[in-house]
Amino acid sequence: MTTVLLTGVGGLGGWALELLARTDGVDRIVTVKRSPWSGPSKSVLAMIGSVFQGQTKAFEHHQVDLADTERMARLLDDVQPDAIVHSATVQSPRRFMNADIDTEVRARIRSATFGLWLPWHLLPAVQLTEAIDRSGIETHVVNASFPDVVNAVIWKHFGHGPAAGAGNVEVCAARIVRYAMESSGSPVEDIAVSLVGSHALLAYGPAAGVPHHFELRIGGRDVTADHDLDTILMSWPEPVDWGRADVFSLFAASAVKNVVALLGPRRTRTHVTSPLGLPGGYPAFIEDGRVELDLPEGLGVDDAVALNHGAARWDGIDRIESDGTVVYTADASAAMAELGHRCESVTVDGLESQSRSLRDLYESLTTPR
Repeated sequence: MTTVLLTGVGGLGGWALELLARTDGVDRIVTVKRSPWSGPSKSVLAMIGSVFQGQTKAFEHHQVDLADTERMARLLDDVQPDAIVHSATVQSPRRFMNADIDTEVRARIRSATFGLWLPWHLLPAVQLTEAIDRSGIETHVVNASFPDVVNAVIWKHFGHGPAAGAGNVEVCAARIVRYAMESSGSPVEDIAVSLVGSHALLAYGPAAGVPHHFELRIGGRDVTADHDLDTILMSWPEPVDWGRADVFSLFAASAVKNVVALLGPRRTRTHVTSPLGLPGGYPAFIEDGRVELDLPEGLGVDDAVALNHGAARWDGIDRIESDGTVVYTADASAAMAELGHRCESVTVDGLESQSRSLRDLYESLTTPR
C-alpha cells in the first residue's frame, strides 16, 4: 500500500489532497493539521469526491502540531509514509499581501520581499525534518513552502532534507510548454524546454535582470532566439496577478506531479525546484525515488547553481551559510528595519522567536488605529 502524508491541508495542501485523491498509484492518504476545524472535513470531502473518478483509496486524518516533534515522530513511525507533501506554514504571507495597509507601508513590504515571512515557511519544515530524524523512517519529502530557499537551508543544516520542492521554476516551464504548443501548433512531445531559474524569475521576469538559463527546442530545432521569454512568462496569454489570484491549485499540481514521479518506476523528465537542496530550479529526471539533473550541454552544475544563487538576491537573500543561516541583502534588511523589524539574518535556532516577532509585526501593521 503506497501511503502519502500531507502536513497542512490549507490553501495549497487542500488542493494537493483533492488532486491526490483522484490520482492513481496512491493507495492511502494521511492528513495532518494542528487546528481541529477544517482538517477532518477536508479529508472526508476528498474521500467522497474521489468516488466520482472511480477511486476507493483509504483516508485518515490526525490532529497534530508539527511543533510537538515527539508526537509527530510517533505518528510518522506508525504511518510509515512513502512520501510527504509538506505545505504547512506558521502563517500565510498572503495575509500580509492582501491586508488593507497604507500604500507606503506596502511598498516597504515589497522591498523586504521574503525576509518578512521566510521564518513562517522555514520553522515548520525544520520541525518536520526533526520529527523524521527522530522517527527513523525513510521517506521522500516534497516541500511546497518557498522551497528555493527552505530546501537549501534544511540540507545545509541537517545534511539531508526534501527530495524536491514544487512550483516556481516548474510553473515557468509549464507556461513555456503551453505557449510553444499554441504558437507553433506542435504536439507536446515535440517540445523540449530547459530552464534554470528561481522563484524570482516567476515573480519579476527576465527583463528585471533575474539570472537564468533558457533553451527551447521544437521538433528538435533550437528556436530559443525566436521567442521572448519575458513575454511568455509575464504576459502570455495574459498577466497573472500572483498576489491576489488563488494560485494554490497550480502549485499543488506541481507537488503532486513530483510525488507521483518519486513513487513511480517510470523515468520522468520534468523541472524540479530545489532538488536535493540546490537553490532554485532545474530540468531533471525523476526515477525510482531519485532526482538527477538534466542540464543542457555547455551548462555545468556549478554554473547553474551560481545563476540561482544570484537570482536569490531579487528575493532579498544574499547568501545561505554552511550551517543554514540565511543572510539578507542590505536592501531587504533596511526595508524590514523601516517597518520596525531589525534583522540581518535568520538562524535555524532562532526561528521560533523570529516567527513570533513577525506575527506581532503583522498585527501592528494590520490592526486599525
